[in-house]
Amino acid sequence: METERHQRQLAELYSLGFFLAAGLSIVMLFTDKNLQTDFGTVTRGYFVHWYAILGMALVDLAGGALLLVLRSRLAVKLGVIASALFAIVLVGAVFTYQAVGFPSALAFAQYLFGYTYFGGDIRYLYDLLLATYLGTCGLGVLGLALTRPDRSPNEPDHARASSSA
Repeated sequence: METERHQRQLAELYSLGFFLAAGLSIVMLFTDKNLQTDFGTVTRGYFVHWYAILGMALVDLAGGALLLVLRSRLAVKLGVIASALFAIVLVGAVFTYQAVGFPSALAFAQYLFGYTYFGGDIRYLYDLLLATYLGTCGLGVLGLALTRPDRSPNEPDHARASSSA
């Protein structure tokens, strides 16, 4: 029973990482003109990277809500996978450098990760969003390890599965 309570608490606390990521994404969406317009080249609608960040923000909001509703190890495991995938997506975005007019992936990475300033308000928000996803992933893994159900080493696998259900 104590382990189940800790698992529920973990899911509740873990949801905060997803809500933080969603909040950072929303700030980026509303404030960064370069993200909205591809450095001024998009005059109608928004640039494709803006929609990618919007999609991630919506998934973060849904994931945080799902963690609060389900409050289970499975939800936390899904959150770990999602936060790891989103971190990979954010780092992988540097390889879309040609789509935004940068001469190399390194130049785009310098822009995204705050080394150089090209106007707009994305400075350090991208870094903070990536750090949030990496931290959320790491904390989820740690939380899952710490709230793992007690298991006897002599107990068969099928008995463990039925006792933890």
